[in-house]
Amino acid sequence: MNRKHLLWILPAFAAVVIATTFHLIPTRKNELSLRLKWLYDPGFAGEMVADRRGLFEQNGITLAIRPGGFESDPIKLVSNGSDTFGVAGADSFLLARSKGIPIVAFAAGYIETPVVFYSREEANIVTPSDWKGKRIGVQAGQDTETIYKVLLNAAGLTKNDVVEVPVKYDFSPFLHGDVDVWPGYAATQSYILHEKGIPYRTVVPSERGVKYVGTVYFTTETVMNDHPEWIEAFIKSLIAGWEFTYDHEPEAIVAISSFDEATLTPALVKWNLDKQRESIKPPDRHFCQFKQSDFEAMQQILLQQELLREPLDLSKAIQEQFLTRIYK
Repeated sequence: MNRKHLLWILPAFAAVVIATTFHLIPTRKNELSLRLKWLYDPGFAGEMVADRRGLFEQNGITLAIRPGGFESDPIKLVSNGSDTFGVAGADSFLLARSKGIPIVAFAAGYIETPVVFYSREEANIVTPSDWKGKRIGVQAGQDTETIYKVLLNAAGLTKNDVVEVPVKYDFSPFLHGDVDVWPGYAATQSYILHEKGIPYRTVVPSERGVKYVGTVYFTTETVMNDHPEWIEAFIKSLIAGWEFTYDHEPEAIVAISSFDEATLTPALVKWNLDKQRESIKPPDRHFCQFKQSDFEAMQQILLQQELLREPLDLSKAIQEQFLTRIYK
């Protein structure tokens, strides 16, 4: 390698090292980021609308919203400092915490799980008791599987009473009639069925007494201890985003669609907002407002299903003080 090439490479290498080092722990307001659980979706409407309306800046922070995906695990990316905040399934959060990952939840997205179990109307499946002898789609390792097992047990059934069919996220097996019951989410698959004109029924876990938080917003213990003002500003912006979404829905739909106009059509966004509303804001709650009792109930389910070996200290894992102060 000649001297000319070396003089060019060294500064570039130094720049990469510096950039890599300093993005791990945010040091300035314009370096904050939020990693979503999945791709851009109306389930993240609060933060998406807050972004488009400049609400984060109004509260003193600048935030980059980054989509999640199979290769972009929010828990991993927040815990290693690549992102400041994350959105994850509440059960995944608790399981990560049980493994010693120092993350803390400070707000909820879906206060109640959006998981539902679909069947065609003609199958006349009304309750989990009607699952006996039916082909049930099971997504191994997902929240849908955990909730399915709880409902099955509550109905006095065992896996020997049904035909379990391993499925992933592709909805085709249900559309093609290969399974009788599909584990899905309240807004996502219902829009497809609506568009195709297929009459359907759903079994809703909360209507069967299953208390299960859907998603949580979280950060590291380090960020919480060193920069609580970031968390408070983030939550205020998020709440304002959700309030605007449901108070000014036509404008919110435009803002949400702008993240992915090809996929997030106005019709799909409106459908999702309507279907998810009660999971995002149950009648007795404010936006983002969870309670420790919600997590106590969910933790009991995880213990019963032997996903957790022992109870967690929820007073350290769940931090309600930010929401309490904001809503006081």
